[in-house]
Amino acid sequence: MTLFGIDSLPSDLIRLLRSLPLVADRLDAIAASTSEVPKMRAGIDALGGDTQRIAGVQEALERLAVEMAGLKDELGRVVGATNVLPTMDGRMAEIEASMPVLVEVQRHLSKLPETMDTLGEGLDGLAGLLDRLLASIERLDRNVGSLRSSLEPIGRIADRVPGNRRMS
Repeated sequence: MTLFGIDSLPSDLIRLLRSLPLVADRLDAIAASTSEVPKMRAGIDALGGDTQRIAGVQEALERLAVEMAGLKDELGRVVGATNVLPTMDGRMAEIEASMPVLVEVQRHLSKLPETMDTLGEGLDGLAGLLDRLLASIERLDRNVGSLRSSLEPIGRIADRVPGNRRMS
């Protein structure tokens, strides 16, 4: 045995020197394996940026959810307001069904002023005839009154004649 194990040092050194090519080969393999590490680092950094953007997307989705809740209320009001549409549709169908009749009425109404003028002229003529008839009736009444007055003395004499059935 030697002091500090120096007698075995040359054999250990030779073994170590023989293993150097193997260490070099392995270091080359490690270098080749780790050559992609910078690219991976860049990808990881980009992924970190994307992850930060996800937080912004999550906040935007939360705001959207709040707005959608308000939109749901608005849609409820719209649905409530449109409940009248089926009734209106039925009424409009009735109006549509009556349109031919209304067109016919409108066609007849277009002739109404002409008809009213004709009726007005006829009523004017009728008024003139009624005025003449009233005058004739008044004259007839006066004539009948005169005739009665003229016949009263004859009637009194006829009542006194014997054989008259009307005896006073």
